[in-house]
Amino acid sequence: MKRNVIMLPLLLGMAGSLSACSSTIAPQINPVPYYTYYPASLATVVSATERALPAAGMRFTGTKTVNPQTVELRGYTAGGDAILITLHGLGASVTKFEARIGLYGHLRDVQDIEHWVGKYVGEAISAPAN
Repeated sequence: MKRNVIMLPLLLGMAGSLSACSSTIAPQINPVPYYTYYPASLATVVSATERALPAAGMRFTGTKTVNPQTVELRGYTAGGDAILITLHGLGASVTKFEARIGLYGHLRDVQDIEHWVGKYVGEAISAPAN
């Protein structure tokens, strides 16, 4: 009986620490690529993405045109995880943005990149035409 009284607080403490651990790690895991759509041309979103990586504190390493409607951008996070961003042009004024970082997705980093891409796309489409 005495042993059960000691084990109960120990088990509750372990469960509490594990739940705290999973709550700090779980939001970071993104098993599927993050995606969103931008109301802008493929060229505008490519330019914005090239600027967004350094703004988010990450390293941009290059662009590869897969076909006329698809462009891949690559880079690395400050922690050294590989970044793959795929942009699909869906017509003249819609682009699908898909991003993946490392094996588990690193959702917070992807959302940080997406924030900067959105900022730069917004600036580009709201700029007055010359």
